[in-house]
Amino acid sequence: MASRKLVLMAVLVTVFWPAIGSTATLLWNANSEPDLAGYNIYRCSQLPCTKRSPGSALLATVGRTTTSFNIGTPAVVQYYVVTAYDTAGNESGESNVATYTPPTASPPPPPPPEQPPAALAPPPTPGGLRIVTAVSSP
Repeated sequence: MASRKLVLMAVLVTVFWPAIGSTATLLWNANSEPDLAGYNIYRCSQLPCTKRSPGSALLATVGRTTTSFNIGTPAVVQYYVVTAYDTAGNESGESNVATYTPPTASPPPPPPPEQPPAALAPPPTPGGLRIVTAVSSP
């Protein structure tokens, strides 16, 4: 990957509040670059949520064909971002932030105002990181 930058195909968020006894899953659109190696999933305890934010942790690293990850049912509000990485170890910028709010928690505070885009940042791409929930079978 000479001078290209990885661009993660995830910019929109959909959040569902689950029913009791359900699990939540992060979903994202696949990156189509031929040298894609996989994805890193980061969890944050507060906003702003980036891979370098205080309270941020690498939750999982998954392979190139994976476009979902089960986050279970956290007991507190959690924020998630996904990055793509290639075979040379280059990592993309973060996706949009997906927020999980447990059914018993108060909705999260509104996000801080957006910062102006960095110079020469690539335009947003279609797709979206989102959280979906599924009710567990007894």
